[in-house]
Amino acid sequence: MSFKKSWGLGAVAAASLLAVPALAQDRDERIFDADDARRSLTQDLNVSVSGGLSAFTGDLGAETVAGGFLGVQASSRPLPLLGLELGYEGSRNAFEDIDGGLWRHNLGALAKVGPELGANRNLRPFVGAGVGVSLLNPSETGEVFFENDVITEVPFAAGVEYDLGGITAGARASYRLLGGENLGVAESGNIVNLGIQVGGAF
Repeated sequence: MSFKKSWGLGAVAAASLLAVPALAQDRDERIFDADDARRSLTQDLNVSVSGGLSAFTGDLGAETVAGGFLGVQASSRPLPLLGLELGYEGSRNAFEDIDGGLWRHNLGALAKVGPELGANRNLRPFVGAGVGVSLLNPSETGEVFFENDVITEVPFAAGVEYDLGGITAGARASYRLLGGENLGVAESGNIVNLGIQVGGAF
């Protein structure tokens, strides 16, 4: 075997040996990127509690006064501009002229759209819309004049959320269109909510 041929085979072998670590490093980087993406998605899961003021409009608003609501939500942000939220909300509005109040228990889903602003992308204004179902339950003297009713809700919301590094805080206003409410006396109306939220990311 000539010297030139031996040198050529040696060069090919050396290049192959050098390429193996490079390919392994590239593969490790791809694995790390995939793990990092999964970790980022997991950390974006958020559980929060909310509270604020709730008031009915229309006929229901004439029969009740403004009350309070409490809720718990689980949310995620699968895309930079899109957030999804599932939650429970309970409220009570006292009746205007009789004893008791109108309790509401709601399960709903909300899709939120908005940018991520700031140097760390931790300021998130949004608008949203969704769907839900509620049970309206009168109490005390209200049971004489009103009946339990299951209604649908279509909420529209606008607000802002801020990520404090594992802790999130926000404020929002929502207007909820109610459908099918009857309560035994053909009452009608919608709901206006003003509230704040505090939660944590996992």
